Amino acid sequence: MATPDLINLSALINDAKCFALVRQHRWPEGVRCPACSSSTVVRDGFDETQAHRQRYRCKTCAGRFDDLTGTVLAGHHQPLRVWVLCLYFMGLNRKRGRFPGGAIAPAGVA
Repeated sequence: MATPDLINLSALINDAKCFALVRQHRWPEGVRCPACSSSTVVRDGFDETQAHRQRYRCKTCAGRFDDLTGTVLAGHHQPLRVWVLCLYFMGLNRKRGRFPGGAIAPAGVA
């Protein structure tokens, strides 16, 4: 029986689902401005290079941001699905007590 925290691997291959997953985890209670933390945010189109990357505009501070602004994934040229899949597989290895390169986790770390 699967736990609710597990993510369907096939959903991670789809760009739209990857961005939806990021939004769900980043803003579980609704989108907030990363600059002023206001919830008075409106959608403001999509990114030209990544069609599923939603843009937003804050009505409080007039700041503009998108799904990845202020995250470690911002500014990278790889598609989001590549990063999400990498993180997913790193998490699987960590749960099994292994790290990249085949190193075994010290006792009590896995």
